[in-house]
Amino acid sequence: MINDRTRVRLRAALDQWFVVVVVALLALALVGGWAAYGAATATDGDPVESEPTDTWTTSGEFEHSATVQEENEAFSVGTDLADRSLYFSEVAPELEATFQFAYDAPDGDVDVDVETERVIRSVGDDGNEHWAVNETLAETGEEGLAPGEELATNVTLDVPATINDTASVEDSLDSSVGTTEIVVSTTVSMTGTIDGEPVDHVETYALEIDPDDSTYEVEAVDESGGQPAEQPATAATTETENDSEDTSAAGFSGLLGPLVPALVAIASVCSLGALAVTKATGRLAPADRDLERVRTQHEREAFDDWISSGSLPDDIRDRSRIEVSTLEDLVDVAIDCDRRVLEDEPTGEFYVVDGESLYVYESGERDGEQAG
Repeated sequence: MINDRTRVRLRAALDQWFVVVVVALLALALVGGWAAYGAATATDGDPVESEPTDTWTTSGEFEHSATVQEENEAFSVGTDLADRSLYFSEVAPELEATFQFAYDAPDGDVDVDVETERVIRSVGDDGNEHWAVNETLAETGEEGLAPGEELATNVTLDVPATINDTASVEDSLDSSVGTTEIVVSTTVSMTGTIDGEPVDHVETYALEIDPDDSTYEVEAVDESGGQPAEQPATAATTETENDSEDTSAAGFSGLLGPLVPALVAIASVCSLGALAVTKATGRLAPADRDLERVRTQHEREAFDDWISSGSLPDDIRDRSRIEVSTLEDLVDVAIDCDRRVLEDEPTGEFYVVDGESLYVYESGERDGEQAG
């Protein structure tokens, strides 16, 4: 509950800053109206941003090994060296690779074709390919591959023979420009439906073979992105279905969207009207006696240590009166005379008695109470 003093001060502040308050209420009403209109005209069919409802992923993995074929002091003949980053050309010249493919989705019926090629190529420093020779190593496929089912294909690469083929190509071109690469490249083609939506998708995975004088290194890469992968190599591509959920503008959804700014606009207009009427009828600014009463109450509390309540005898009241304009001035007189200020509560007057002189301050507070 607002007390009388706060009410008077608020009215005085509104009167003093009337123009500023009017401009602020007008601006608030305009903003609220504009926001309410924008929220009301926005429909559920107007998407601001789309969020995917379903996704599906694919994964392709290479596993590789080489069988020891020649006598040596480190490995027995017939030993399988599996998933190593380096193999020995003399004792294990043939690299055997198995590629496994699968996809994950809530539901799907997809035909998958897998083609694995041996690729010998020359690549420049800028990544551009100077020449390439492809040879198909294996082809396989599966109709109606379901989510989670795997499709595997096996190939064998004779590394020393491939090195010889590389040299033969360079001899035929009479050039060894660029960097020569040997890659086992697997292309996966998918056609069908996933979650009822048509799919036509192609991915490429690869094993890169880097031969040296007596060894060759094997590194799995995703040909789509060209980034090396850890062994066993796994590449995944996420596809987003066409179905999406439409999200309307944040903060203005449902009924609360237009309602809140509309209420702000209405409240601003009503406040503006009430303020204008009060100003026009002269009831906005507080009366002088009200301001004086509030000021006296404040000073009364501030100078409470110098004021005592009491009443004066009639003979003292009849002494020569000296009127002072404020209670603060009267307190100054009391301090100079080393006297206390006496408050006559029934009349609302304050006195300082100094010899034959009577200093008086009439607060007007009593008059205000009577008027109220």
